[in-house]
Amino acid sequence: EATGRVLATRLYEMTDDRGMKDMLAFLIARDTMHQNQWMAVLEELGGPAAHPIPNSFPQEMENGDVNYTFIATGIDDAPMPQGRYTSGPSIDGKGTFRVEQARPFGDVPVLATPDPTAHAQTEQMLGAAGDKGFLEKAADVISGKL
Repeated sequence: EATGRVLATRLYEMTDDRGMKDMLAFLIARDTMHQNQWMAVLEELGGPAAHPIPNSFPQEMENGDVNYTFIATGIDDAPMPQGRYTSGPSIDGKGTFRVEQARPFGDVPVLATPDPTAHAQTEQMLGAAGDKGFLEKAADVISGKL
């Protein structure tokens, strides 16, 4: 909800179109309601003591390496975010917040050719006569082959 609200408020400031501002003002107001709605539901379910929701899944079965880790996605040596959510005790009192830089966790994906009925860009389809298509070229760039 917060991301949608940020986007809508930024777009609101960027336009002079009255109709667009009217629509964005509506969306911003709805995000206000949704944020309050989520807070009310969390409170209704027992507040921090009821976390995580649902609490019926055994927390020891979670991946304990990331359940209280904020994964920063900044690039170009962006400073690591600092805030209540990146250090100190977790809101539920069951862990300690920390922050780490995002990193790949798997191998370079091998993507299938898009379904023609999805109407992807022609460049994304396999090239003729064995030429590499867009996806294969992108995989080569990502893996360092180009």
